[in-house]
Amino acid sequence: MVESLEKEIEEIYKKAEELAKKVNGWKEIPAATNCVVCGVDGSRGVERLSSAVLYAISAVGVGNEVREMSEVTTLRPHLNVEERIRLHMHTSEFRVGCFSEEEMVLIDGSLRGAFIRPASYPEDVNKLYTNYELENFVADFVEVLEEHFKDIERDLATGKAKKNYLISRSEILKWMENSYRIGERSFEDFTILAEYIEYLHSLNRLLDKRVFFIAKSFYTHEFDSEVCDSAILDVFALKNFGFLKSGYLVFKPSFSKSLPFFVQKNRRQFKNLFKEVNSAFVRLEDNSNIYLLETTEKIDDEVISKLKALEFDGYPLPLLQAHKIAKMKRSELRNLIANIVSTLNPELAQLLRSGRDILEE
Repeated sequence: MVESLEKEIEEIYKKAEELAKKVNGWKEIPAATNCVVCGVDGSRGVERLSSAVLYAISAVGVGNEVREMSEVTTLRPHLNVEERIRLHMHTSEFRVGCFSEEEMVLIDGSLRGAFIRPASYPEDVNKLYTNYELENFVADFVEVLEEHFKDIERDLATGKAKKNYLISRSEILKWMENSYRIGERSFEDFTILAEYIEYLHSLNRLLDKRVFFIAKSFYTHEFDSEVCDSAILDVFALKNFGFLKSGYLVFKPSFSKSLPFFVQKNRRQFKNLFKEVNSAFVRLEDNSNIYLLETTEKIDDEVISKLKALEFDGYPLPLLQAHKIAKMKRSELRNLIANIVSTLNPELAQLLRSGRDILEE
């Protein structure tokens, strides 16, 4: 088994060596230029109970000040739970970034990944078209979201952003579902569609800012369909410099967006989603990790010099700080969930027993 694994790794390395010879455009990291940015990260905690999924979301922005959104809520319908909770977390992260006042916004994650449709997205949208006046709903829902952003901005500014901010989980959506229904009721799919609209609306608003996504883990294949880009670039550095030298490589990503119908039909309201994505592989410090940088902005020496000024052990310090705070908030929110359950009426608490209870008694 060990021999087989060693042989496979050796084959990958040899192929990476050949591919590394074709790498062009690697640039030196310019001198650091001071700037003020907002680093944004999020966390989530989930408690699966017998009749409900309770979960907590935290999104933190660290810049001139710390901005935070904390949300504790339940999930219904119980479909694609993990994906929908992750989507909620990213929606909150984007919203925190929207209201940053710093020169740049850094988001932990991939912009390419942000355009991938969630697994929860309804497979048969035509069914929703039959049962609802979707075009009117989307246009009106976006207007509701625009007004809702004023409330979010106020709460973030006063440090009171601690409630469920998803309109797609509110009484407003129930009213809209009833108002725009022209056929059979399909509330589950309608809710999931609304969650996705809310997510993309937040992403579109975020892209009004000078925002840069930084992915720590990425498995892109710009050079080859089998060998990951990070492996090829590591071999390139070792062969050309004898060590993992800092630098960056700008490229146009080879992917196509698959924007949903409601974005295509409401281009003006989602105009930022049609912008081109620019990418770069970046190693900010010698012998540190290489990261994937993605943005709708131009990537040049000016941008990289500002990231260089922020790096700590090769990674932007504001993102490290945001991650640490978000991690602490997750622990606090988990405790809050436990306290909420413990204070319920005993009859109601019976509906929230966990499958782990038998092991804990």
